[in-house]
Amino acid sequence: MAVERELKFSMDARAAQQLADHPILLLLGGAPRVQQLSTVYFDTPDARLAAAGLALRVRQTPQGRVLTVKSTGTDALGHARGEWEWPAEDGAPQGIHPADLVRALDQTPLRTLGLDAGALQSSLRPAFGTAFARTAWTLDWAGARAELALDHGACTAIRDGRAVQAPLLELEIELIEGDFDACWELAWALAQDLPLLVSPVNKAERAAALAGGDRPQAPPEPPRLDGETPLGRAAQLWLSTACAQLAVWAERIGSADEARDVHQFRVVLRRLRTVLRWLRPHASARTVAWFAAELHWTMQLAGLVRDADVALDMLHHRPAPLGGEGAAESPAWLEALRHERMRHRAALLAHLHSPRFGRLLLALARWAQAWGGRAGRAGPVKLRRLASLAVRHDHKRWNKALAHGREMMDAAAQGAPLDPASAVALHDLRIRSKRLRLSLERLGQALPQDEARRVLPLRKTVEALQTHLGAWHDVQRLLDPANALFHPPADVAAALRALGREALRRALQELRT
Repeated sequence: MAVERELKFSMDARAAQQLADHPILLLLGGAPRVQQLSTVYFDTPDARLAAAGLALRVRQTPQGRVLTVKSTGTDALGHARGEWEWPAEDGAPQGIHPADLVRALDQTPLRTLGLDAGALQSSLRPAFGTAFARTAWTLDWAGARAELALDHGACTAIRDGRAVQAPLLELEIELIEGDFDACWELAWALAQDLPLLVSPVNKAERAAALAGGDRPQAPPEPPRLDGETPLGRAAQLWLSTACAQLAVWAERIGSADEARDVHQFRVVLRRLRTVLRWLRPHASARTVAWFAAELHWTMQLAGLVRDADVALDMLHHRPAPLGGEGAAESPAWLEALRHERMRHRAALLAHLHSPRFGRLLLALARWAQAWGGRAGRAGPVKLRRLASLAVRHDHKRWNKALAHGREMMDAAAQGAPLDPASAVALHDLRIRSKRLRLSLERLGQALPQDEARRVLPLRKTVEALQTHLGAWHDVQRLLDPANALFHPPADVAAALRALGREALRRALQELRT
C-alpha cells in the first residue's frame, strides 16, 4: 500500500488560466505534461463500497488501463489516504477482470466487505465516472518534489435513465518525495496571488453527488470526545472539520442561491470562533488574533445576506402577511429588500472567490495539521481540563447575563419600551446562551461526572433561550432606525413588535418551566 499525500483545491476557470501563467510554474515547472484521462467508478447497487469509505475505479490513460482502490482520508480534509494501484488486466474493457478483483480482495480493504471474488464480481456495477484533461508540472520546492495537476473536465453519471454531467475543475499538489510541509509552503506561495480554495471533496464524491441529483455535502460534526482525549487531537479534529465544512458550504453558496447554505456557513463560522476561544490559552496570541479577525470579516459579509434572508422570510412567508392584507406584498418593499440582499450576496461571493478567503482556509487546514503533531507529545493536556474551564467560564457569564436581563425581558414582554441599555443586555443574554450551548454540545462528554450532572440539564434551556431571543433579535434588527436594510411602515412595525414580544414571552415561559 502507498499513502497518497496531497492538497486538493477547487478553482474557477479564470484562476486556472492564471495558474498556468504563474511565475513559479513558468520558472520552475518547465513544460507541462497534458494527457486525457477517463475513469469509471464501480460500486454495488446498495453503494456498499462508498459506505465503507472505499473507491474502486478503472482509469484509462495513454499508457493503458489502471485499477485503483482508495480509502478515506485520515481527517475531514483527506490529505492522506491509502492507495493501491496496478495495471489492469486485459480482457474486461467495460469492467474489472476477475484476476484484478482477486488481487484487490487479497491486498486492499475490499476484503472487509465480507464478499468473495465471485459475489463481488456479480454485484459490481459502473456507478459514475469522470473525463478530464490533466495538465501536470513537476517542481522541486523546499527540498521536496511535488506534482501539480490541474484537472479540467466533467463528472458523468446516469440519473433517471439520462446521462448527466457536472463541470470538474480542481488542482492537486501531490507529494512525490520529501517532506509534506513543502506542499503546504508551495500552496501558500501560490495562494498569495490565486484563489486556491481548499476542497475536501474528491472526484468520486463529486460524481456520486451528481448521480444522486445533489451537490457535494459538508462532512458531519465530529464525534463527541471524552475527557481523556489529548487536546492536540481534539483541536485537529475541530479545526479540520470546520475547514472542510466551510469549503463545502462556500462552494454551495457559489453554485446555487439557497438561504440554507448561507445559514449553515454562518453556523460553522460561529462554532469555529468558539473553538478559537477555547484554544486561545494554548496557542500563539498572534495566530489566534489573525484567525479571529479573518473570521469576523467573513462573518460580517455572510451576516448581511442572512439578515436579508430572515427579513424576507419574516415578511413574506408568514401564514398572514405582516401589517395587514397585502402590505407585505408591496413590490416597493420586497423589491428594495431583494435588491439589498443581492448586493450583499455579490459582496459575499466576491470574498469567497478571493485569495483572501483561500488563504484563510489554507491556514486553517495547516494549523489543524500542526495541532495533530502536538497530540502525541509526552504529558499532553487532556480535554477534560479545557472542558471544565470553558464550561465554568461560560456558565458563570450566562448566569450573570440572566440575572441582569430577566427583569428587562419580563417588562419588554409586557409591552414596555426597551431603552438601548436594556436591548444590549438582552442581546448579551442571547450571546451567552449561544456560547454555553455550544460548549455543552461539544465539551459535555469530556466534563468530570459531577460537573456534567450539574450543568448538562441546562442545555435544552439555553438552546430554547437562544432560539426565542434570536427571534426577538431578528425583529430588533428590522426595527433599528440605523439599519439601512429595511424601513418598515408603521403598521408593519407594530406587527413586528408584537412578534418580538411573543418571542420574549416564550423565552420567559422556558425559564419558568
